[in-house]
Amino acid sequence: MKNFMIDVLIKLSKVEVEAKELVAQVEAQSLLIAALVLSASKESTDDLSANIHHAILAAAASSEDILQSDVELVLAHFDRLLKVTKFVAEKSEDA
Repeated sequence: MKNFMIDVLIKLSKVEVEAKELVAQVEAQSLLIAALVLSASKESTDDLSANIHHAILAAAASSEDILQSDVELVLAHFDRLLKVTKFVAEKSEDA
């Protein structure tokens, strides 16, 4: 029983480490997108956003393995990130 508990704790710690790595990767990518959007002009930002939307929708249409709910989730997170970045850009211009 003691070995079983140790094995469970080891597996849980591995899962936690993997989750932290995934969160760090997502945060780094979010910061990269935000930096790109902030450094681009308004027209470039709109083009970038449209291109990413088209790419996501095209990838979803080309594969039956991709669920529509997953596509909607990715697009929602991307749109949220763009809105936050645009808000930061607007506030920094006002200051």
